[in-house]
Amino acid sequence: MDKLKEYLGGRDVTIISDHKPLQQFHKKSKFNSKRIEEWLLKHQEIIPQISAVIYRKGRKHGDADAMSRPDIDDKQKFLNVITRSMMKSKQYSLPNNNFFESKSTDNDNQSTSSPMTFDFSLERISEEQKQDPQLLHIRQQILKENVNNLNYVIENDVLYKIIQLPHAYTKTKVIYIPLTMQEEVIRCYHDHPTAAHFGVNRTWLKMRTTCYWPGMKKKIQDYIKSCEKCAKFNVRRILPPGHLHPIEYPQGPLELISMDFWGPTPQYSANGNKYILVITDYYTKYVVAFPLPNNTATTTAKFFVEQFIFKFGIPRRLITDQGVHFNNELMKNLTALLGTHHIQTSTYHPQSNGLVQRFNGTFHPQLSKLYNAELNNWDDCLAPVIYAYNTGVHSTTGYSPFQLMFGRYPVLPLDQTPSIFKFNRPNDYWMILIKYMNIYRQAARQHTLFHQQQSKQRFDHNRRDPQYEINDLVFWKVPGHRGKLEERFSGPYTIISKQHPSYTIRDNHSLVSKRVHVSALKLVYARHT
Repeated sequence: MDKLKEYLGGRDVTIISDHKPLQQFHKKSKFNSKRIEEWLLKHQEIIPQISAVIYRKGRKHGDADAMSRPDIDDKQKFLNVITRSMMKSKQYSLPNNNFFESKSTDNDNQSTSSPMTFDFSLERISEEQKQDPQLLHIRQQILKENVNNLNYVIENDVLYKIIQLPHAYTKTKVIYIPLTMQEEVIRCYHDHPTAAHFGVNRTWLKMRTTCYWPGMKKKIQDYIKSCEKCAKFNVRRILPPGHLHPIEYPQGPLELISMDFWGPTPQYSANGNKYILVITDYYTKYVVAFPLPNNTATTTAKFFVEQFIFKFGIPRRLITDQGVHFNNELMKNLTALLGTHHIQTSTYHPQSNGLVQRFNGTFHPQLSKLYNAELNNWDDCLAPVIYAYNTGVHSTTGYSPFQLMFGRYPVLPLDQTPSIFKFNRPNDYWMILIKYMNIYRQAARQHTLFHQQQSKQRFDHNRRDPQYEINDLVFWKVPGHRGKLEERFSGPYTIISKQHPSYTIRDNHSLVSKRVHVSALKLVYARHT
């Protein structure tokens, strides 16, 4: 009853038991046994839910017995259980400083196909050395000269290399590993649980005290570079790859806008809102934002049409992320009807829609300073914050978004009475407006291009910009929050199309494809044996 309590909820329960005295236990209020009364007190919350207790004879109650007392058909099979510690001892032969002088004699170890079982006996090393043409030549020269060689020595029919380690006063001998055993030795020093998949330098420093072959460090480096576990779990210690590709500055207002949701807030506001839909014009930096109760496709399309298009006009291009509120049939049909080219950014790469993302980080602190937490009226403070932003000078353009959008200065509370212009003809205002707007736009364009160039230089400094090809195998950085012990990269994936810095990758198992940014990719290196 204790085990099932959380699954029962408030439903009535019928109990079928082969213990006949239990038939009336849920109906009685008092028993002569103190132990039973304590048991009933413990389960007093469940007892009212018991509608009936049905008695069934033991010989007819085999279904419960089959689950609680299963028969053991094969006693010998039950006795031959292998514990996890026994299995690990069968799979792994632990390396040590003298592991080349040991050989496994366990019959089970010899029969297992586990890649973690190694045979580094001196007998095997000697035989492998004799099969290696380069080592065979060195052995023959030493035996032919019949004198002590300063670089090599043969002991117990095994060829050793004489080396002097850094900070050592005497020379030492290490085994000269033949070509056929080199990868196996690296696997022992890198893949084995006692090696723990450490990096190139640590692995090489450990190996060079016991073994040698020409180009050993380079081969260790190539092996670890192609290690799938290291590629998926290691922390990336360098800047994420991919240079900055600034969006080309538009020629005028509403040529390119970006749209994104901010939220959700922890709870609904007093007016019932939980999200903010933000639209930013790339040319003027003018912002339109509106609080919304949800972020469904219908709500998004309704706001976009009523609060933006009907007030400012139809944009030529629209940038959004791949959220379901933007990536749906309704938005697809709406943009097609309006003639707006809808551009969707790479998956989990908000930098592709950086303008609106940057504004989201700007207005959030200002909104926090104005709203009353007790009244929970953050949406009432949104309009003043947006107005203050639009009427302030933007650091990139050198003008306020209001000026570039409407061609005039905003009237602020402390402003003096504005000057009155007189025009001889009605269309003189339009001509002067065009003249001033051209001056504004030319200056804003120069300011913006200058800031873009500076940002690109800072961003690209000491950062790689790899180029991948179609059919390349890559790992993809796991997005969002993950557990401490979970892999950082998943895959491998196959690149099926490219438009640098964006690539479309396909999962080799599920065949699901996604569009991602180059900064989230890592090339899969093939291991050549």
